[in-house]
Amino acid sequence: MPLFEFECKDCGKRVEFLEKSTKTQSKHKCPECGGKNLVKVISGFSVGGKNKSSSGGGSCPSGTCPFS
Repeated sequence: MPLFEFECKDCGKRVEFLEKSTKTQSKHKCPECGGKNLVKVISGFSVGGKNKSSSGGGSCPSGTCPFS
């Protein structure tokens, strides 16, 4: 199931929900304020993988990524 990010227009909290389909938007509630005024936002995604090294090199081939 895809994971979608929503923003509550009442309190500004961002939260993620699993949804069965991109065409069917469930009625979610904000866990912070209980509001139902949630808007789907565009969010980044991550591709998971196994890290072959635990030496702090992260997933950068050269091991010199500034985001590690």
